[in-house]
Amino acid sequence: MGAAGFICTGILLVFSFAVSSAGGEPVFNVVGFGARGNGIADDTKAFEAAWAAACSTSAPSVTMAVPPWRAFLVGPVQFRGPCAPQKITMLVLGAIVAPPAGAWKWSIGKADHWLMFYRVDGLRVTGNGVLDGNGQSWWIRRCTTSGCVRSAPTALMVEQCNNLELSGFTSKNSPQMHVAVLNSISVHVEHLTIIAPRDSPNTDGIHIGHCTDVHILNSNIGTGDDCVSISSGSRFVTVHGIVCGPGHGVSIGSLGKNGAVAAVEYIEVSNVHFFNTLYGARIKTWQGGEGYAKSISFTDIVFINVENPVLITQFYRASDVAVQGAVAINNITYSGLIGTSRQPTAVDFDCSTAGSCTEIHVNNMRITGPAGLSGTVARCQNVQGDTSGYVYPRIPCLT
Repeated sequence: MGAAGFICTGILLVFSFAVSSAGGEPVFNVVGFGARGNGIADDTKAFEAAWAAACSTSAPSVTMAVPPWRAFLVGPVQFRGPCAPQKITMLVLGAIVAPPAGAWKWSIGKADHWLMFYRVDGLRVTGNGVLDGNGQSWWIRRCTTSGCVRSAPTALMVEQCNNLELSGFTSKNSPQMHVAVLNSISVHVEHLTIIAPRDSPNTDGIHIGHCTDVHILNSNIGTGDDCVSISSGSRFVTVHGIVCGPGHGVSIGSLGKNGAVAAVEYIEVSNVHFFNTLYGARIKTWQGGEGYAKSISFTDIVFINVENPVLITQFYRASDVAVQGAVAINNITYSGLIGTSRQPTAVDFDCSTAGSCTEIHVNNMRITGPAGLSGTVARCQNVQGDTSGYVYPRIPCLT
């Protein structure tokens, strides 16, 4: 048994106590604070009480434990800091289940999130347990013949939490976004499993906004929207080793809605496999936006039956009003892209006449039709840049 096994065994041995220790670290067990874990009783107050105790203890490092082999019904809740310990872990070994849409718990909670951590530095959410957002009950209520209403909660929202780690757990069937990390510095996300049907609306896997120094690694994500989305205010973000499908790919944006000023830079996306997704490597900005998206690379990417493998659009949900501005897209590199496209157009660079798509570099790319039996083409307008190495399909507006 490795070190991790000994730690988990030690924690399991103290699960019968409200407050105990594993390896000298205080452990706050939600069952000891009154949680039933039968999937029926409301365990929200027990989780709040366990968090309050863990957050206020004087130890340098503490754990709030959610034990295995149980399902804890928890309504919308905020786990707020700052906390006294320098490091605080929520160890999720069982299942945490959201109440269905329309349940009375939602009438007294905030509708934009289910589980929220706010201003908790040194936070670690880990374990092999499950966050079950009960999204099916929301998707049915939100979608009609006229479209879907974007009013469901994000499953796990983390805001202003520096030195953050999210690892190991599974998030399934979120009402809307699965994981959203906002306004945080030094974020490490690894070995997550994120699951939702391909037709589930707006169920982005991991969303990053206004964050710096972010690493999203070695995770499996299949959803009804972006597997990873990176929005304005984000810089120095690495996405590596992701398996994406179904979903809408890895997206930079959308940026510049309603004329907003966007800023995204130093983004590295590498070793990503897209399977049967709607999009692959995508940058999307609203017509009329301002600011920039620059120094972005997509490297060693594999597309398998992807409908739109490579896309830049400056007309994302274009406004009804004619506007001239555009978010400047600069220094974008595509290198080592291979695979198959479901549609004839494998590369689509659709930029405005504002001259805002510059230094677009494509190096070594081969994207063919399904099973390599038919050819593909590239479409582009108002793009400045170059190609090198073997590039197929040929991109006519790049030298």
